[in-house]
Amino acid sequence: MHRIKNIFLISAILLLWACIKSYNPQIDANAQDKYVVSGRITDQEGWQDVEVSLSSPIESPEYIPVSACQVKVIDDKGNSFSLDEYKPGQYHVWMGKEYLSAGTSYQVRVITPEGEELVSGFDRMQACPPVDSVYYYVKDIPKYNPPGTARVMQFYVNLNAIGSYSQYYKWEVVETWEYNVAHPVEYYYDGDFHQIYPPDYSNYTCWTTNFVKNVFTISTKNLTQNIYKQYPLHYIDGRSSRLGILYSILVNQFALSEEAYNYWEQLRINSNEQGGLYEKQPLAIKGNLQNVSNPGKDVLGYFYAASVSDKRYFYKDIQGIDLNFNNFCSEDSLGRFGWQEFTPDNYPVYYYYNETGMLRILNYECVDCRRIGGTTVKPDFWPK
Repeated sequence: MHRIKNIFLISAILLLWACIKSYNPQIDANAQDKYVVSGRITDQEGWQDVEVSLSSPIESPEYIPVSACQVKVIDDKGNSFSLDEYKPGQYHVWMGKEYLSAGTSYQVRVITPEGEELVSGFDRMQACPPVDSVYYYVKDIPKYNPPGTARVMQFYVNLNAIGSYSQYYKWEVVETWEYNVAHPVEYYYDGDFHQIYPPDYSNYTCWTTNFVKNVFTISTKNLTQNIYKQYPLHYIDGRSSRLGILYSILVNQFALSEEAYNYWEQLRINSNEQGGLYEKQPLAIKGNLQNVSNPGKDVLGYFYAASVSDKRYFYKDIQGIDLNFNNFCSEDSLGRFGWQEFTPDNYPVYYYYNETGMLRILNYECVDCRRIGGTTVKPDFWPK
């Protein structure tokens, strides 16, 4: 009887397996080695940037800059600006305020080292209102590994664009935070024993700046007023050092043309909202560039114009967020062979004495904040 049940079970499993079709996405082999041109013109006087690269195979993505291009930005008033290459594949030009204003349209033209001409459409710069307000709520969101909820600091922005302003917007967020390592440098061994008094705090405090990669876009075209309340930006929790001392965000608000908005909205859907591979297939996002020399060869990327406003905010001592982050500091006891375990390749060996007087060996992350990715140079905008 048991044998019959097992036969039925095996047959059912085989039948189920036969009904499952494996999904093998068809990747266009020609998707690699296409030119990628990206850049924008803003109404802020200063360096305006354009980047030229080649797409890479999807199975081994990499950045492939294209150097020695001739790059020009042209406006609809007859002005032309030649860009210089300052890093491989990255070009820029300084533009004065008199050339940067809402209502002006801009285009980029690139001639590659192979002589191919890549041209964008003209994009008209729209007027941008000031950033209205940015705020946060402490809330619980679902988490999946392990299942449960996580307490986060969720940021929001309000848009107030009543007047002669665009109906299309994109926000970018740049975050900066201050953090400390676990110990200053007080004792170290390099074949001899050294004590530094007073302890050296020169690499004790660092600042890290990070561009939030999410795409944030909104259109008010179908609303009764050019206003939007409580648009969600990014969120953070207490599992990183961001909220340990002082946290800051710079919110940049870009007013877009309808065409530029449509491009960034597709990118938002493709990156922010895409679920697993089986839930939603990536969008084929078409930019506004074409290869004039070879019209059958697609050019990826987008070039656009946008006026911008920004606001900086600082946060500390957030109520309701429990801090539980890894400081990457490892403290070990001296091994059975003592200091003989260390060779000149290990020098300097940092150590300290804990509250019980026990000697503890420290890794570099305990005493040098730069090892965790930050810099000891305080940003100009940071409070004294």
